Amino acid sequence: MQRTVVEGVRLWSVWQPDRNLFFNSFFVQSREGGNLAVDPLPLDAEGVAEITAAGGLAFVVVTNRDHERDARALASTFGAKLAASALDAPLLSGPVDRVLADGEELLDAVVVPLEGLKTAGEFALHLRGREAVIVGDALWGDPAGSLRLMPDAKLADPPKAALSLRRIAALRPKHLLVGDGACIFGDATRALWACLEARTDVYVNKINVDEAIWSGSPRAAPSDGNAWTDLDFEIGAERLGFRVARMAVGAVFAPMHWHSAEEELFVVLEGSPSLLTPRGNMRLRKGDYVAFPTRASGAHKLLNDGDGPCEVLMVANVDADDVCYYPDSRKLLIEKADLILRDHPALDYMDGEV
Repeated sequence: MQRTVVEGVRLWSVWQPDRNLFFNSFFVQSREGGNLAVDPLPLDAEGVAEITAAGGLAFVVVTNRDHERDARALASTFGAKLAASALDAPLLSGPVDRVLADGEELLDAVVVPLEGLKTAGEFALHLRGREAVIVGDALWGDPAGSLRLMPDAKLADPPKAALSLRRIAALRPKHLLVGDGACIFGDATRALWACLEARTDVYVNKINVDEAIWSGSPRAAPSDGNAWTDLDFEIGAERLGFRVARMAVGAVFAPMHWHSAEEELFVVLEGSPSLLTPRGNMRLRKGDYVAFPTRASGAHKLLNDGDGPCEVLMVANVDADDVCYYPDSRKLLIEKADLILRDHPALDYMDGEV
């Protein structure tokens, strides 16, 4: 097997002269204990020995019905469980041990289902913390250094397939590991958007809010009365972030906070929430635009104490060096490190140094 620049990921390949590209399979060492093999081709004795030395396999994953390949034999060799999607599992040569659903975590990989492709159950695996996504047939690395979909004649719904692949683009992967062709290392998001924006049958940089995927509020339990959808990266935005938040009566959206580098704008689309700030509180109404500058005076918290649900558009520039301050609890969030700390006690510059 060949090592890759993605931490803990190796691949093995077989050349396909009829297609003039490689078929690839992947071995992923999990940080949580247990390992994955994805869409495995037959593996030689040396490869089996490498996996054995790395702790064996917990799961063998099949991303679509046409990539079963040597999955059963490899699972048998290592006593691993076979995993596939609910839609494609019945189409495989035999039963599977685990049926995967949207957003399900498999060790430290997350399932990202796709639509409109060759098989109804096609999905990708997002390797959290490694800036990498593994796809089966969804995208081909061909010619090397670029991405394309398979020929439209083989796709169930080509426009839907292109729109669905925005779910991968929204993850902003650095590396894209493809089952067919050459993997993209270091520049995957750009290559993916170049592929999608080349299509003329669908405009991938547009989305309606009723097409969006809604989640619970950021860093909070879904039961807090909020729902939100991030539309920005899904339609190719790079320098602006925009989110739509829906708040039930009594819900608070995020603690009191302000940003050091990301200037925010809120636009009230529906409802009448209250804006809480260190300078006093005020009632907002539909059509209000509120700016939050990048200084302590821009601290804010939104509370829906109105008579019904409210909906707010939240816009900001994207800055990886942003630090978010929470004055009520004296915390700060260092975005680049995804690290939350107390701002007290303040330390001397040489604290802990020899």
